[in-house]
Amino acid sequence: MWFLYAIAAALVWGVGYAACGRVLQRGFTSTGLFFLDMLFGLLAMVVYFTVTGTWGATLAQGRQLGGQSFWLVVTVVATTSASLLSFLAIQNKNATLASLIEISYPFFVAFFAWLLFRDVQLSWATALGGLLILAGIGIIYRFN
Repeated sequence: MWFLYAIAAALVWGVGYAACGRVLQRGFTSTGLFFLDMLFGLLAMVVYFTVTGTWGATLAQGRQLGGQSFWLVVTVVATTSASLLSFLAIQNKNATLASLIEISYPFFVAFFAWLLFRDVQLSWATALGGLLILAGIGIIYRFN
């Protein structure tokens, strides 16, 4: 199961990084994104949580994104979900092997950047590097 958790985490991180790039390109601050990510994690742990006071400023930043606000939601959901999947992979194997599998996330970032935004971020060198990463994952999986 650890391998499936790690691959699932890599896939979800791919969505998150691609969406994060879109949100940050549109002017949302990285500190605001980090705050929302941590807040969503807390909400997921307690099911529903009532926040007072600090939501106003964060919602104002979300409104600054205009029509791109959807990608803020995708970013927060994807990155928090990937953290949980990472913990599950680590719990079921170990941090080193889980992270070596998770290192495949750049492949998914490139894929989702293309799929969602038609943004091609690969050159021949990055594609070759991606293939080497996938080969490394196969070797790790085969001998563990």
